[in-house]
Amino acid sequence: MHEQLEICIDKQLPVTDIIESSSRAIEEAPENVPAQQPRSTLPGVQENGPLELAILTGKKWATGRTISIGFRGGSASLRAKVEAVAKQWEQHANLTLDFGSDATGDIRIDFAPGGSWSYLGTDALSIPQADATMNYGWLTDTSTDDEIGRVVLHEFGHALSAIHEHQNPVADIPWDKPAVYAYYAGPPNNWSREVVDRNIFQRYSTTVTNHSAFDRDSIMLYAIPNQLTIGDYEVGWNRGLSDTDRAFMATIYPRTAPSAVELTVAPPYTQAAIGAPAEQDLFSFVVADAGQHRVETFGTTDVVMTLLGPDSLTAAVAEDDDGGAGPNAAITAQLAPGRYYARVRHYSATGSGTYEIGVRRIG
Repeated sequence: MHEQLEICIDKQLPVTDIIESSSRAIEEAPENVPAQQPRSTLPGVQENGPLELAILTGKKWATGRTISIGFRGGSASLRAKVEAVAKQWEQHANLTLDFGSDATGDIRIDFAPGGSWSYLGTDALSIPQADATMNYGWLTDTSTDDEIGRVVLHEFGHALSAIHEHQNPVADIPWDKPAVYAYYAGPPNNWSREVVDRNIFQRYSTTVTNHSAFDRDSIMLYAIPNQLTIGDYEVGWNRGLSDTDRAFMATIYPRTAPSAVELTVAPPYTQAAIGAPAEQDLFSFVVADAGQHRVETFGTTDVVMTLLGPDSLTAAVAEDDDGGAGPNAAITAQLAPGRYYARVRHYSATGSGTYEIGVRRIG
């Protein structure tokens, strides 16, 4: 690969703004609240093993929302091309991208020199109105449609809360670290080792991200030259949305409520299975009278369970990984009357297997 790589930097809020940003995210969409406190609470904290990026909340917009977008520069022709490309995401996410003619909006786009970047999801709500939340420093009127399409799809992926695919928690890229440091230290990026660590090597924690299996075809993955890896491993430029990109965005911004398997608040328990990688099963039950209840899984499959409600698919009550016997999940909580939902996924993004699930009143 002879083309010099230009990749966007993860645009992060100052540490002092993280708590405010978390509050704004939860106001925007209640499902952004973490059911469990992350093991580390600030970006770049060293945990057991490699560095991970940890965030206090999710950063997704409210499903069905209209996101207002304004431009701060660029010709009318370039703006029109950006808008046309960005709206490809509307085909898969239950969101409306409303491009206005002035510089205000939830997302504010500039074309200032210095690289292309976007704040992640609802972080844009914490940026002062005077500042841009997205920048296309590489795009001009002479940019090819191919380059505009690749860059705009990528940055709007970030704006809708998607992370860089090479920082997927299950990514296993055989980086040649000395070669990577040397490569990105030169132009056009001119990155320090710290910036390389944050934008290339650090991965998001599995406890705070909703992720699929690693996708080599994702628009959120930049090209990986063979010269930056150990062995024969490389990825070319991805120029369009992959099947996983489309499915993932449709999952986090669904157009219709998913169907749920009904559970009774008593044995016998229900047999279920994670039949395919990244599959999520949804169950529902009704609490008639307030009291303490226990929802749990049984079997040898390592699952993670999130309890949602009452009468809501977005308000998290709790989440558990190994609270039950062995690899099983179990949640005990005082529940008010109403309908509750249990969402179950495999701990591994590539895992599958059978299990049982049940709910019972214990107090």
